[in-house]
Order: sequence, then structure tokens, then C-alpha cells
Amino acid sequence: MANEKFPYSHKVDGERVGDQNIKICLEPDAASLKQIADAYDLEAIEKLKADLVLKPWGKRGVRVTGTFKTDIRQVCVVTLEPFVSTMKDEVDRTFLPASSKPRRPRDLNDAGEIEIDLDSIDPPDVMMDGMLDLGALICEQLALNIDPFPRKPGVAFTPPQSAGEAEDMADEAAPSAFAALAKLKEPPKE
Repeated sequence: MANEKFPYSHKVDGERVGDQNIKICLEPDAASLKQIADAYDLEAIEKLKADLVLKPWGKRGVRVTGTFKTDIRQVCVVTLEPFVSTMKDEVDRTFLPASSKPRRPRDLNDAGEIEIDLDSIDPPDVMMDGMLDLGALICEQLALNIDPFPRKPGVAFTPPQSAGEAEDMADEAAPSAFAALAKLKEPPKE
């Protein structure tokens, strides 16, 4: 998250959290909502609100918890009509300051191979220069929740019939090509 460019940014000094909880409510303005919608190929974002709490985590880290809710307008892949869908998700991420000391990653075994434990919790993200970009965090969370093939509620996809399938269904008594070939193999009747 440190080197990525996101369409919305709201930076907070993570070192100011100290030993207190800080509540932050993010509601991007109309121009920011348009930038986010354009970045993620959405028709529009009608509303986006995130209620977050920054808490101390460990010695120098910060834990961000809360919820975000958004109403996005997408185009249905079946009917090609725009529709609005509401998404709500929980946010729970941890951040640590960037370390100047290189350290051996915990997921490398003695042979230098990466071992991934799918049941373990995600490692903390990195705070660059002590700053947290909560806007980038919300953009990431939104991108993870967007349906890449959105369907309007109640719409089902039925594949079109090919011309050959339609003829076969209309005239089920039609002889098959293989039956005609089988007749050619039969000896002529005298």
C-alpha cells in the first residue's frame, strides 16, 4: 500500500495515536467519489462512508477497525441496465512503522523456500514516515468487494441457442447424419 497510487487519499499521523483511541469518519466529496468510480470502472458511487477507530497496537503500531458502507451504480452484464447495489464491510487492519533493520521473513524455511500458512492472520502493513493513508485503505477495501460481473437483482442469464440447436429442437424426427452414413454401409437390397 505504500507505493501505490489511489484515487482518494486521507492521511493521518499514525504516531499521534499514542495510547488513545481516535475516531474518524470519512465521507469523500462528490469530486473524490467520481475519481474513485472512474478508477474502478463503476458507473458512479452515490455514497461512501467509513467509520473508523485508530487504536494503539503493540509498541509502535496502529490498528484500524470499523465499517464502511457504499452505494455504487454498476451496469448489469446481462441486461446492460444500470442499477445500484449497497455494500457493507468490516475493516480490521494493523500497521507498523517501516523498519530500517532488515530481518528474515518468518515464512522462509531453512532451505530458503516460502511457506505460507493460510490459517494465520495477515502480517501488518507498513506506515511510511509514520503516516497512514486511510483513503487508500478504503479504496482497497472497496476494490476487494466490487463484483466484476454484476447482475441486477432477480436477473438470470440464459444462453442463446445456436441456429443448429434451434433446428434440432424444432424437428426432433429429422434423421441424423450418422444414420444416413450407416445406410451407405449396408449392402444393397436385391
